[in-house]
Amino acid sequence: MMTHKVILDGWYETEGGLLPIYEEGTSLNEIVYRLQKDDEDFGHTDMEFELELPSGEIKDVANLISRIVTNA
Repeated sequence: MMTHKVILDGWYETEGGLLPIYEEGTSLNEIVYRLQKDDEDFGHTDMEFELELPSGEIKDVANLISRIVTNA
C-alpha cells in the first residue's frame, strides 16, 4: 500500500537566524507536531511555508501553521 506524502518547504526565524525546513510527512499536522517537539518556538516566529500535496498542488500554509500551534 502506497502512502501519500505531503511536503512542507520553507523557513522560520530562530534566535540564530532563518532556518530552512524541508520535511515530508503524512499530513501538515503530523509535520508541525514533529517540528514543535524539536523546537517549541516553531510556528510562533516569522515564517514562510508552502505545502505540496500529493496531487502536486502547492498551498501557502504559514497562517495555517500559526493557527495549529496556537490551538495545540
